[in-house]
Amino acid sequence: MQQSKRGKKKVTLLSATLLSATCMIGSGWLFSAQLTARYAGNWAFAAWILTAALVLMVGLCLARVVAIHPVRGALAQASALSYNNIFGMPFAFANWFGILMVVATEAQATTQYLSSAIGSSLLIENYRLTTWGKVLALSILGLYLMVNFYGIRWLTKINNVVTVLKIFTPLFALTVLLIVVFTRNQTGSNFSLSSNQEFEFHSAFSAIIGAGLIYSYNGFQVSVAFASEIKKPRRNIPLAIILSIVIITLVYLSLQFAFMEAVPHELLIENGGWQGLNFASPLLDLATLLGLHFLALVLLVDSVTSPSASGYTYLGASSRILFGMAQVGQMPRWLAVLDPVHNISRRSILVNWVLAAIVLANADSWAALMVIVTGYHVVSYMAAPISMGALEPNTRWFGLIVFILLSLLMLTLESSSLLLLCVSLSILVSIYATLHISGAGVHKLIVFTLPFLTYLWVLYFVSSMWLVVIVSAVFYRVISSRPYVEFCKSHNMERGG
Repeated sequence: MQQSKRGKKKVTLLSATLLSATCMIGSGWLFSAQLTARYAGNWAFAAWILTAALVLMVGLCLARVVAIHPVRGALAQASALSYNNIFGMPFAFANWFGILMVVATEAQATTQYLSSAIGSSLLIENYRLTTWGKVLALSILGLYLMVNFYGIRWLTKINNVVTVLKIFTPLFALTVLLIVVFTRNQTGSNFSLSSNQEFEFHSAFSAIIGAGLIYSYNGFQVSVAFASEIKKPRRNIPLAIILSIVIITLVYLSLQFAFMEAVPHELLIENGGWQGLNFASPLLDLATLLGLHFLALVLLVDSVTSPSASGYTYLGASSRILFGMAQVGQMPRWLAVLDPVHNISRRSILVNWVLAAIVLANADSWAALMVIVTGYHVVSYMAAPISMGALEPNTRWFGLIVFILLSLLMLTLESSSLLLLCVSLSILVSIYATLHISGAGVHKLIVFTLPFLTYLWVLYFVSSMWLVVIVSAVFYRVISSRPYVEFCKSHNMERGG
């Protein structure tokens, strides 16, 4: 009994903030400084600020939903709770699968940095994991599983310690690079390169997805996934989101400046500016190039701890999302069974781990996988303003702005990635519809699932920004209107599987 009580201990504001902050310092910080510079040049700082503002807006929408429904895996369940489980299926899948793929991505990032450190093709060859690389990455996944298998108390205890290390390393790297920047004699500033004039504001907007900025910030929603396990969720969840985003934004902006100014000026000129810079492991390679061997060692250690901390936290978050989907009938009911001692669904954890292993075994590179993952993230974010508008009609104008911004962001995806996203969601919804056709009926399945899928396909075929704004505005106003919301709620159904 005593053990059971301990297993169900609530998460504090500090731990909730650190959970989100931990996931925002995963593999993204190890790669995004270079990618953002290549995409946006001097506009890199605007890209980070734009991303932080957008993510904060999504987070505030989500906080309003959680204030009404403080449940496990709230982002995945948001549209199911505000409409019905059939309508919410595309968003739930995008959220769950996007977070699940991050688990594999983090393990791959660690393997890629280790491969660069040892300077051999034992782990990665031709930018792909070798057999030994996959064995190592799967072993790392095994560690994620062990951390999650004994509940939230063990997870947060380990995470609080690891977070200190994860925050220390970027700050240490930042400090060392700034010392280099302000103490060395360099003939010119990297921010005054003539090639920087090739970048414009739209470069910053394109970098939000292409350079991995949304990917880097996605950890903000992890505290939401643990909503039912957080003390005073109505107050602590929005505070955890805001605090974690502000802290991490300051870290990323500072690191971006330090990285861009620390790169040798002559190297940039030789490579034709930021577009030609192509370090395999950016921060590690830069530290080695500058002769900062101790920093290189610290970065090597962090390339294991940072992605791993994000990986095991995301595995815990994805298992709670899958649990939430099972609770509302979007996944088989046997996944919605909690361990009585540790208050977790071990079945959901195991299913997610197996799927992450399958994704990892078929992944090509960190950057390619990151872009696809980000597409799923953006689709799942759309559930936040839609659900907020349905639950609180007076917030629809704010929700409309957030929804349009997310829609415009989808235009920056490569057409192949957007096509993969549309096809995969369409296939999943078709499978779901086939399994539930006898209970729901063809008419309900079409009315509840077709609008959003049609909207996604419109984004794929339409490239005009203004046309997308108009279509998105009309779609949002209709889908969040009181008649449609009430119609969906009147046909809500909970099914097992």
